Order: sequence, then C-alpha cells, then structure tokens
Amino acid sequence: MKKIFFVLTLILAFSINASAQEKRTAIQELSKKDSAEVTSLLGLNETQSADLYRLFEMKNEAVSNESLSDERRAELNRIIDLKLKASLTPEQIATLESKTELYARLIGKKSSK
Repeated sequence: MKKIFFVLTLILAFSINASAQEKRTAIQELSKKDSAEVTSLLGLNETQSADLYRLFEMKNEAVSNESLSDERRAELNRIIDLKLKASLTPEQIATLESKTELYARLIGKKSSK
C-alpha cells in the first residue's frame, strides 16, 4: 500500500512540474515574440532588446497569475507603460504608439478598435 501511495505521489509531483515547465516556456515564447516585434519595429540594439525581453517576461509572468485582481492588473499595465516610455526615445515611443494594436497588447490594455 505504501508503494502505491509513493508511486501516485511521484506521478502527481512530475505532472505538476511538467505543467509549470510548460507555463514557463509559454511565457518565455510570448516575451521573445513581443521583444522581437518591438526590436524590429524600432531598430533597437541588443541591450535594449534584452531589457525589453525581461520587462515583458515579468509582465507575462504576473498576468498569468489568475488570482491577480483588476486593480493590480491595471497598476501593472500602468507600470509597464511607464517603463516602456522611460526606456525609449520620444521618437521611438511615437512610432510604437502609432501601432495601436501592438502597443495595447504590450501594455496589457484592450485595443480601441
């Protein structure tokens, strides 16, 4: 009986670990896609691109938390917007904001279309 319980516990532990790995991989892929889009649009250097990747990874990780309240989500969107604006030049910000769907997705807001 102890062996059966031990085996079931191991199976559960491995399935939880696999689920967490899949979630982490999805977050990384989405962050890479977002930073690659911004980098190609604005012609950013490697350092800027890496900084944006870390920013988007933090955002995607926080957003994936289902217990995040609407107020916290709104505050996160505001912080992401401010960090983007602090990292980019006014010309780059104007270019990014002209791509409304991309910009809305990056800062976590719904597109106005």
